[in-house]
Amino acid sequence: MLAAATTFCQPPPIFASIRLAPPESGIYHAAHPDFGITADLVSMNSVRHFESLARKRIVWAYFSWHWKDGIKFPSDQCRALNGGGVIPLVGIMPWSTLRQGEAEPIYTLDQILSGDFDSELIACADEVRALGFPIMIEFGPEVNGSWFPWNGAWNGRDDDTYGEAGRPDGPERFRDAYRRLITIFRSRGADNVTWVFHIAAAAAPGEPWNSAAYYYPGDEWIDWIGVSVYGVPDDNGEIKSFDEIVKHIYPGICALSETKPLAVLELGAPECPAKAGWMADAFGSINSGKYPRIKSVAWWNKIQKSDGSPSGLEIDSSPESLAAYRAGVESFVDEAVWSTKNPPFRALEYEPQSPINNAN
Repeated sequence: MLAAATTFCQPPPIFASIRLAPPESGIYHAAHPDFGITADLVSMNSVRHFESLARKRIVWAYFSWHWKDGIKFPSDQCRALNGGGVIPLVGIMPWSTLRQGEAEPIYTLDQILSGDFDSELIACADEVRALGFPIMIEFGPEVNGSWFPWNGAWNGRDDDTYGEAGRPDGPERFRDAYRRLITIFRSRGADNVTWVFHIAAAAAPGEPWNSAAYYYPGDEWIDWIGVSVYGVPDDNGEIKSFDEIVKHIYPGICALSETKPLAVLELGAPECPAKAGWMADAFGSINSGKYPRIKSVAWWNKIQKSDGSPSGLEIDSSPESLAAYRAGVESFVDEAVWSTKNPPFRALEYEPQSPINNAN
């Protein structure tokens, strides 16, 4: 079946379109302060604690917006961060179970494309518009990782029965769902959103159809492109260096767009003998200018794993790690630069393609 085309009526905007621009020089200092196991317990105390450890303010802070209790925009959390001078980066997690590695039963890409949640999303867009200050939003973090149900593995994989011929269905459904979301927000005058596209450094599965290029909504939809980079100790306690990870993926990320700024949206490594050295090496590479498109870096400072056990990811997991972090971000930028230039945007009428017939 085909979903009917939907036209979203646009109310008068209450302020000029505004986006987070890259700094004129340098790199933004940002973070994922510890907002609890599910990363949604927003607290300025956590932000200030992180900043005091780092000895530097942050430009933006990430928190998760899970849909497990319904699609209700977290305005209060955004106001709390904005009130403390920090830009909220809202990570939309379209799942009801919070369980990785399985299909989502309610908030599927199919249903989003069919318009099943348009009324809720319109209400959210109106709330964002009414905030009166700029925020950032990313939909479906680490989309090229099959641990999340918005990955193509759960939404058609490499089938070619939906949308454009020659494009794998799973990634294309995500691309179109993200476009639909942005269409709704823009059509409601929510022009205070900087839209972020987020992939993992290591795609899973590592198959051609799962390439980031197939998921990317396009330059007219996205303002920043970001990646998660983690140092994971092997059995000998050694960690693959930041350079070893990034040098292989950086050209492909740059190829997604010639102009969009890049961000390391999640940077982290657990405490181990090699952590402080890994951090120093990572920040050395970033600050060297070897990756000039990278304009923002955020450390994932989550203290506990999802099972409640210690993560060891915090920047002060050891005195040596804390010292490495402080030295690494000392020259980072802690004040935002804004752009009021309207991005190019096609018609507000959006016609989704045929919904998927099954989850796998």
